[in-house]
Amino acid sequence: MTDTPPGYYPAQGDPPGTVRYWDGTEWLSEAIPPPPGYDPSKRPGDERFATVGVRIGAALLDGLVGMLLMLPVLIPYLADVFDDIDAGGDGTNVEVPASFLAGSIVIGIAWLLMVAFVGATPGKLMLGLRITTADGATTPPGMGPAVLRALPSLAGLIPIIGQLIPVGFAVASLVWVSRDPERRSAYDRIANTRVVRKSYLTTAPGQTD
Repeated sequence: MTDTPPGYYPAQGDPPGTVRYWDGTEWLSEAIPPPPGYDPSKRPGDERFATVGVRIGAALLDGLVGMLLMLPVLIPYLADVFDDIDAGGDGTNVEVPASFLAGSIVIGIAWLLMVAFVGATPGKLMLGLRITTADGATTPPGMGPAVLRALPSLAGLIPIIGQLIPVGFAVASLVWVSRDPERRSAYDRIANTRVVRKSYLTTAPGQTD
């Protein structure tokens, strides 16, 4: 059973661009082209896509988890910074350890693999979200989309201007997620993915866990 209201919906496994009628309990038709007046941006059930607030929360949780994993590196580095300040410096003379960069790369690879083979980063897992392919149902999306979603973050490694790229993508994502019917971010647009509430994947018509 599902709480999805009656209406026309894309069904898992059907050809792209087709819909079926769901009466609230079961499918009543074969896959057909969208009927006259069908508006995918207003169809019931779009609550399955993660909102701006939830996605921001997931990103913050990802950052928190990453910071906790980096504590063995951060604590000695910050201690050296404070020692430099106590000695009359400003802390900028303390060299960032190579282990910090190495740790960041390892975490980035771990996040990429999680997206590819689990369908979520740690923050999305904690908030009950999954990254899917364009159909909003197939997860995990695989390595190709995972790499494409990671490209803006990798661009941040470019000297000087590289830091502006992730910021620009973050701002664009906030705008697009708030306006797009399927709440696609800039990362989703690059990789043709969607971020969906896991509960929808287990309860929506035609879906299985």
